[in-house]
Amino acid sequence: MINEVHTNETKFNEDLSERFIAGTPDVASAVGLAAACKYLKNLGMDAVEQHDRELVNYALKALKELEASGELKVVGPVEDRVGSVAFIHKFVHAHDVAQILDSIGVAVRSGHHCCMPLHESCGWAATVRASFQIYNEKTDVDRLVEGLEKVKKTFLV
Repeated sequence: MINEVHTNETKFNEDLSERFIAGTPDVASAVGLAAACKYLKNLGMDAVEQHDRELVNYALKALKELEASGELKVVGPVEDRVGSVAFIHKFVHAHDVAQILDSIGVAVRSGHHCCMPLHESCGWAATVRASFQIYNEKTDVDRLVEGLEKVKKTFLV
């Protein structure tokens, strides 16, 4: 990053590929990634995918029931979906939904999720995204739905 350091002057490396790499390489992340890969390999990626699909489908079914009641809108395709489910609460801002969910221990993300142009083109202020992984269970989805009931009671009743 730095070629020379003096009391009154610092000379930075002109090679940009070196200029922004300061300190010790991130060995801990590489070791962590290797451990995660080994863990997933032992589980079997087919089993990981199946578990994920089951949770996403379970969540979609639960959220579609709320969508039918007019409270929220599920964003994105319903078929062949893995990883996460995004939705918009029709009456409560996504950040408020996330805050209420957090208050009961349900972790979601709210905001633009690195796709602000999509949000702008659709006229969405923000969405809520629930993501799933191998450590999640259907009870986590049930808790999400309970949290959305708390959102309703807090803001609408």
